[in-house]
Amino acid sequence: MWSTMCVSWAGGQTVPPTATVSLMRRTLRALQRRLDHENPETLALTMHFPIEWDPYFRPQMSVLDVYHYGTEHYDHHRRQLTLD
Repeated sequence: MWSTMCVSWAGGQTVPPTATVSLMRRTLRALQRRLDHENPETLALTMHFPIEWDPYFRPQMSVLDVYHYGTEHYDHHRRQLTLD
């Protein structure tokens, strides 16, 4: 856990915000292209997830759930960083 936090902190200190935004946009475009080409059978495939790793994991998750997980995770952190 500690090493992950250090890597995250270090990345935030060395990667300029503009590069972070660019990387996020590129990643989202790639994920959207991939999702657009998935078929319903593939999206319905499920597997076990370790629920103790993350509050948004469920015991069984479909491929579609995994695509949606990133949105839930991002929104969670955005709420943490939003000032009133």
